[in-house]
Amino acid sequence: MAGIHHGDLRLDRDATVSGIVSGGVFVAAGCRVTISGMVRGDVVAEAGATVDITGIVSGALHADGATVHVTGIVSLA
Repeated sequence: MAGIHHGDLRLDRDATVSGIVSGGVFVAAGCRVTISGMVRGDVVAEAGATVDITGIVSGALHADGATVHVTGIVSLA
């Protein structure tokens, strides 16, 4: 996903978010998602999901049972 997305984004397959999301990002179990862009909202990963954050998340990160790697920035809005 590139460009600008307004509203929540629900991902049920592997994806890379390289644009800007103004809303939450929800990652389904079993999916691998890389966030290299910016998320202005919460990131919620279901148990069994994998999230790599190399960009910026301005919101909370909820990942109970998920695998998360952060080399970027996560800050509460």
